Amino acid sequence: MDSRKNWQSVGESAAKNYKCGYSDCGREVSSERGWSHQRDDDGHADGLIQICSVCKRPTFFDLALGVQTPGVSLGNDVGNLPPDISAIWSEIRTATSHNAYTSAVLTGRKLLMHIAVSQGAAAGLTFVQYVDYLVNNHFAPPNSAQWIDRIRTHGNEANHQIVVKARPDAEEIITFLEMLLRFIYEFPARGAVTP
Repeated sequence: MDSRKNWQSVGESAAKNYKCGYSDCGREVSSERGWSHQRDDDGHADGLIQICSVCKRPTFFDLALGVQTPGVSLGNDVGNLPPDISAIWSEIRTATSHNAYTSAVLTGRKLLMHIAVSQGAAAGLTFVQYVDYLVNNHFAPPNSAQWIDRIRTHGNEANHQIVVKARPDAEEIITFLEMLLRFIYEFPARGAVTP
């Protein structure tokens, strides 16, 4: 079967609801414009390219594999981050949009270390010392020591064992990291704004 020749001309199609994977867009959209790829054997579509109604960029859907390209990043933008923290947070989120969940989990550990240093911890400490610094100096919310320990556990497994991390692992880490970033950087900045 030579499936390369079976892309249908751009046209109207049944509306497809999706979240645009482009980081500058990221909107929930419903697109009726695009191309479909028909399989030779039964005529059913196994691939779609939809045009975002907001940013006008294409998104490819491999229906056989259930993959969207560009993929949607886990987590959300967080305001008032220092440049290095912002860059690492973006790197983690981008990794998840490419299904690179092990990379996201490992980088989550690195982000915790940067957060600790940005809040006054000395450079060159061990990961456990950075975690202790965040907890003991109340940068981590009450009862969050177990969450931080989960980042350590996931990171250790990904770094020191032959394991591949999956989306649920990355979701768990990103959920906590986003909350921590908001707690340390975004919410204090919002509170400092005078009406």
